[in-house]
Amino acid sequence: MENVIMSPLKLLLRNTPQEWDDATRNTAHLLTGTDRDHPPEWIKAHYGEAFPEIECFENYALNDLVAKRADLLLADGGFKRIIPLTEADVLRAAWLRERHGLTGIRPEDAVHMRDKFLMKQRASAGGVPVAEFRKVRNAFELLDFADTVGYPVVLKPIAGKGSADTYILDSEAELDALLSEGIFAGIEREPDMLAEAFVEGTQLRVDGYYSQGVCRYMSAARYVGSHIDFLHGGFMGSAMLDARGDLSRRAVAFTRNLLENVLPFGPEGLFHVELWERPDGELVLGEAAQRLGGGSIFEENRAGFGVDFKMAAVHAFCGFDAYDWPPTEALQQRISGQTTISPRVGVLTKVPETAPFDWVLDYTCAPAGRRYQAMRHTNGEIATFIVSGETSDQVEERLRTCVAWFYANTEWSDA
Repeated sequence: MENVIMSPLKLLLRNTPQEWDDATRNTAHLLTGTDRDHPPEWIKAHYGEAFPEIECFENYALNDLVAKRADLLLADGGFKRIIPLTEADVLRAAWLRERHGLTGIRPEDAVHMRDKFLMKQRASAGGVPVAEFRKVRNAFELLDFADTVGYPVVLKPIAGKGSADTYILDSEAELDALLSEGIFAGIEREPDMLAEAFVEGTQLRVDGYYSQGVCRYMSAARYVGSHIDFLHGGFMGSAMLDARGDLSRRAVAFTRNLLENVLPFGPEGLFHVELWERPDGELVLGEAAQRLGGGSIFEENRAGFGVDFKMAAVHAFCGFDAYDWPPTEALQQRISGQTTISPRVGVLTKVPETAPFDWVLDYTCAPAGRRYQAMRHTNGEIATFIVSGETSDQVEERLRTCVAWFYANTEWSDA
């Protein structure tokens, strides 16, 4: 075997064993997670034909034994590549490459894809528009920043993921309420938080991958709902943009400049870039990540463009020739969209198993009869819809229809 793939369980399950086998050609040792519905025995039985070796870890994203095991594997020799797919493994993989002399992005560069302060420093120095920002280590620095830029103010961990512990403070009263909870005083070490001026406008995202220094796939979409709403029991989705349209072309050009000329992205990797279009049309960087986008972004792209860029990226990262696809302007078959809905706190007692709309391409839901908790990260959805439409506006309208229908047809108990 030549490759070690690091993938949380959720990403593994969203493709079939045959799709993984086609992508890796049986060349990869898999390090993945496990949960109560998918014990190691089940994972190995279902995915064993795609991976000669599979090792499973509880609490995968926060388990440092994953890095220890990868270190031992690479020390034995024979492996040429370490392949991370999500945020949790970006720096793990970079340190492993450095320790074992493997090709790929190193820690001093990879940190720019995790540390949002360094990312925005580099972007600003490279001429990329960013909202005003400041590293804040205590209440005084946050108060000074709010006095300078005014409200709303965004506060987030510098190296956070999944929108956890991110706040939009609309007033001094909301800032005071947060301070009363000990956002700084309650931490045993001096915290590093990032404060940003809030950007008014439309939130966009651009996703895809590079291999061998070449952009192989890149598509743009606009968000429907928000990450913060999603974390607090709401929904979040996106509607693909027409790849031939002006906004899509500008978002793609913005992202290519960012990844190819400004940030030390490296010759290959998946990417997920969030940006804003201000009312005057200016594009402003939100943040960039060297990972697969969350939610059902790759499924949404598969529905709209007819290709699976996630598996195509894995195929290329495993050392095989990249697929020869036309540009996304020519590849796009239809406008698609996706939304995910977060759970309530309580027992889900009733949930519909099918959706009654012919434009819903895929609908999945969590099982009834279980107790669910509030999410801490934007990866614990209870339902997902993939839809199609004639335009981005129609797709957004249909996504909102799906959300309303789901809320009206589910039942919860606090018992």
